Amino acid sequence: MKPVHCLAALPIAAFYCGGWLAEHVGTRLAGLPFLMTWNIVWLLLTSVVMVVMFRFDGSREAASAPATDLRERDGAAS
Repeated sequence: MKPVHCLAALPIAAFYCGGWLAEHVGTRLAGLPFLMTWNIVWLLLTSVVMVVMFRFDGSREAASAPATDLRERDGAAS
């Protein structure tokens, strides 16, 4: 597992912390209860986190490389 994959835990932790924060904050944001606003914001931020993970993952470059490049990189003889 690559270190960039650890970013996937961020939205999960944020969703679980939202209930605790809502208990202590108790205000309204944009006319909605805090917890609903928190969940909507993190729903959108989850997409941003996934885009960052996709960009820095590096598996796209490995998949698009020709097979000869992969053999040369692995040290296998053709």
